[in-house]
Amino acid sequence: MSTRLCSLAEIGEQGKEVAIPSARGQQYLMLFHRAGQVLAFHNVCPHQGRALNWTPDRFLFSPEGCLICPHHGASFELPSGTCVAGPCVGASLQPVAVDVKDDAVWLSGKSAVDT
Repeated sequence: MSTRLCSLAEIGEQGKEVAIPSARGQQYLMLFHRAGQVLAFHNVCPHQGRALNWTPDRFLFSPEGCLICPHHGASFELPSGTCVAGPCVGASLQPVAVDVKDDAVWLSGKSAVDT
């Protein structure tokens, strides 16, 4: 069964957070639309497991386009999700496979959200 996450139009310049049910309860994903591609990651900083949005659907970015953790200042390159500065350099955000169909973003059948 496919899970619709949101429409493409709902992913603003600052990104979009979506909640999905999983075997371990509610999980939160963050979606970004960059260079014609939708990037999806678990909304969890690898440093201390905190959410990366500072308010609903609002994420911080450096002038270079890196995603910034509002709690500890870790900087993550997009699209790789690799931390390039801060307390968890070398760690990575956990990606989630998504598909875009009919102007909507769907959780991919090959995606493992419970890992």
